[in-house]
Amino acid sequence: MNRANLAFWLNQITGTLTFMIGVVACYFGALQQMPWLGMAVVLLIILIDLLQNKKLVRNKIKLVVVVTLAAAVIETLLIVTSVYSVNPSSRLLGLQFVLPIWILALWVNFSIRIISYLVFTRGKHLVNALLGIVFALLIFRSAERFGLVELTYGIYSLAIIAAAWGVFVPFIYIYANRLFPDTRKK
Repeated sequence: MNRANLAFWLNQITGTLTFMIGVVACYFGALQQMPWLGMAVVLLIILIDLLQNKKLVRNKIKLVVVVTLAAAVIETLLIVTSVYSVNPSSRLLGLQFVLPIWILALWVNFSIRIISYLVFTRGKHLVNALLGIVFALLIFRSAERFGLVELTYGIYSLAIIAAAWGVFVPFIYIYANRLFPDTRKK
């Protein structure tokens, strides 16, 4: 394995590990009634990521902001329409129909990893949709088991969330493709 391949795979592995640290911090903070813990850890992860390549900072920040705002709207709509409910103490600013901080932090955490996963998912919209569906199922089933969310309509709520993410995630990758075009030789 040459140095470029080694560096690529080390970056993928460390990026995925930091992503998982962010996920655990989000769940742990929500479970321990410290909803800001996940966001604090995720913001630290983003800061470290931004310092790695200063040429990409502007576009990475754009991606994080757009994904976070769009995800906030989607998750808030799912809450407002009673697809799922959350513990009031984990909501942003304590407002009833606003998404929980830990879910927002999960989206922020995901948004910074999108760029490194583009090499595997670029232009593969069906794969991106399947990733959205699978991660929606994993995240919301585990959140329900931990008592962090209540799926109002059970399996139907899960199906609605999975469908929403299955549509949303490919659009995230389409936007990321525009911000970070493929520069490899064809």
